[in-house]
Amino acid sequence: MRMQKLNFRLVYLGISILIFFGSCDKGNLVDNLGDQNNRDIAIANVSGKNATTIASLPVLGGKLVYHKYDCYGCSDTRIYIYNFATNALTWVSQYWNIDFPMNAHFNEDASKIVFMGQPAGSGDWDIYIWTVGSTSAPVNLTAGNGKRDEDPKFSPNGYRIAFKQDNDLKIMETNGTITDVVTSTSSLEEGMPYYSDDATQLIFAQGAGSASDIYKINIDGTGKTAIANASGIQEYYPIVWGPTKYLYSRWYSTTNGHDQVYMGYFSGATPTRLPFNTTTADYSDAFPCGTDHVILSSTKSGGSGGYDLYVANITTGDIYSLNSYNTGINSTLNELGACYK
Repeated sequence: MRMQKLNFRLVYLGISILIFFGSCDKGNLVDNLGDQNNRDIAIANVSGKNATTIASLPVLGGKLVYHKYDCYGCSDTRIYIYNFATNALTWVSQYWNIDFPMNAHFNEDASKIVFMGQPAGSGDWDIYIWTVGSTSAPVNLTAGNGKRDEDPKFSPNGYRIAFKQDNDLKIMETNGTITDVVTSTSSLEEGMPYYSDDATQLIFAQGAGSASDIYKINIDGTGKTAIANASGIQEYYPIVWGPTKYLYSRWYSTTNGHDQVYMGYFSGATPTRLPFNTTTADYSDAFPCGTDHVILSSTKSGGSGGYDLYVANITTGDIYSLNSYNTGINSTLNELGACYK
């Protein structure tokens, strides 16, 4: 993810105007006037397709979970939850005895998260579950199995968790009991599983680097089919967005390895490169927000450093730093792995 400069526009108005805000329809939405802590932004820092105009900052009323670190494997990894409705930003992993907590995913009502991490000092990747706001420590669902457990995602109803174990895809209940072995070809790297809307399939990434493609497979392990497999281009991080489409990240081309966010279609239609991308920066880890926005990470210019979090319109290309909501979100570290509910 590389960068494109943010344009700042200061508009002085001699008359009163009414600003209408776009909406991400999840959680308890603030009203059009908004919570004062969130809505005291009169100037939008916008870049992208409509960089010369002042666009409306989207109204977000749900919760965001993400992680930040200096580098993958660095000791400063931490998980945060931001509540857009209350403007509360919380470092939730601060007192956990867990190394490298990351890649958290909410259940449907955002009352729980699952994430991957390592028991302090162990070097073993495990899957944890935690009740949001609890003073109790997260529960290690895969403790002591001697396997590498990663990439957890809740099922749509929150009853089960799909995850990667030693390069295969498996499903377990929220108490850690494995119910399904979806793939058993550990010689291939299969990971980043995400449930289809009806919970009958997983979509996932297979392979590494230029050989990484997006597949779908039935929960019983049948019907494995490539759905995004451009030759010589890395494709990864699929996130289902309703019954007909999904988001994923891919290189711009075989000679330009900048990550771009694409929309894929289960119908087999040609994937769409979303309009906020630029070929000189990286854009990845996109998660849907309402009907026409995504939250994503990018290294575009004008940010705080490394990967920062943005909200972007998938139609207009307008893109806003999440520091427009709370200046504590983006930092000189890398902010990644967003999930919004």
